[in-house]
Amino acid sequence: MTMTYVAFDDAHKSRANISTNFKSVSSMLNENEFTCYPYAEFPIAKINLAPFDILVLGCPDNAKFSKQEIDTIVNWVKEEGGGLLMLSHAGGDKGRRTNLSDLAEQFGIIFENDQVLDKVNNMGVENLPLITNFGFPHPITEDVSSICYRAGCSLTIANMSVTPVVSSSADAVPVESPLILSTEMGEGRIVAIGSYEMFRDKIAGGFNEGSHSQLLLNIFNWLKTSKREQLRSQEVVSTTQNGNQTGNIVEGSSISPESVGQNQAPQYTTIPLNSYHSDVKIISNAELFKAFEGLVTDFYSFKDRMLKEFENLQSNLSNLLGAVIASEEDLVNVSRPTPPEASLNLTPPPSNGTTKPDTDQDINISTPSDYSSMAEHAIELGVEKEKFQEEKKSAMEAELKLKKSKDELEAEIESLENKLKSINNLSAFVEKKFSSGKLSKSNYDKQNKKLKSDLKKTQIKIDELNEELENL
Repeated sequence: MTMTYVAFDDAHKSRANISTNFKSVSSMLNENEFTCYPYAEFPIAKINLAPFDILVLGCPDNAKFSKQEIDTIVNWVKEEGGGLLMLSHAGGDKGRRTNLSDLAEQFGIIFENDQVLDKVNNMGVENLPLITNFGFPHPITEDVSSICYRAGCSLTIANMSVTPVVSSSADAVPVESPLILSTEMGEGRIVAIGSYEMFRDKIAGGFNEGSHSQLLLNIFNWLKTSKREQLRSQEVVSTTQNGNQTGNIVEGSSISPESVGQNQAPQYTTIPLNSYHSDVKIISNAELFKAFEGLVTDFYSFKDRMLKEFENLQSNLSNLLGAVIASEEDLVNVSRPTPPEASLNLTPPPSNGTTKPDTDQDINISTPSDYSSMAEHAIELGVEKEKFQEEKKSAMEAELKLKKSKDELEAEIESLENKLKSINNLSAFVEKKFSSGKLSKSNYDKQNKKLKSDLKKTQIKIDELNEELENL
């Protein structure tokens, strides 16, 4: 039995907490080859995230993810095969004063700032919409007959690789909008749901409602990736061969964070433990929270100031470099004009025994006729310099535009390739359901035809983008 380690984020004041209102979720997962841990590391960092296979962001409340945290999570999903489950609530980011969509958008998903209501299909209240029609089959909805989308927001698809798993009904507001989305990026998988309350303990429309427990188990099973299983197997073999001398957690052993050495570098099967010691006495939890919140606010304020200073410095350096390059070009390509003094013809006065000339004619000062042309030349130099700087600026803008266009094309190609992988996975799933007799021949033919059509269109689009990329 290979255990899968799940981290429930506590560092961003998540509403979903396995110690309070998500106890049933934790118990169900622990009974099905998952082990759940609260993740209190702040900020989220690669070294502390590495031991886990799945990360749950259970509706962060009045807390935001930094750009560094977002990059860390995206890279962990993409490169390390991590599974990511994002849960929100009615009102979306605006209602929760968070920026979960900043992370979700990296995967082509947006949490809307609304609430899904259904006056026709509900549990007696319109903000408890019931859903029984799941449309296109997906491993996440297998053996799921009904769910209650309690106090949730809708989602928006911002990338072609994202697959709608569950949508609102034609009677709901908003109409037929995505409620559960899934996608794959690199080695990892992502699921986004606009309602964390549908998995809460002891509430109407919560964990015990309909097929919620089956839905959640399907989600976590789907979020397990072959990359993580491969890494986990390698660690099990390594620690078994070494007699488990490193203190790593091996297959079949009991796990507790206390069993892991504090100074030990985390491996893929190691759950990190950090101990913090302080002589500061906190009178109450409220005082502790206030002190911590003040520190976080000061940190982000300092970070924003430093980023602004860095941007100003970068801009000044860029302007200075441009001026230096322009000056060097002028020195190389433009010859200096002859100074006016060189064109004066000073004839010494005739030797008539006097030290003072008799008339003005005794001094022959020839005023060159090219004074005006020199002035014109000076003006031309200014014009040429201005023209050079404009051409240089245009060339730099064109280069940046070309680079941006290339990056956008490569990103779109990668997204479409992920979609191809998802379509192939869905095709295999449909084949499996049909072979097991759980899907009728007519439905199988209809869905198989649509999948083949999507596959062909996606491949054609990829070929077109690759050709466009080659022509850049």
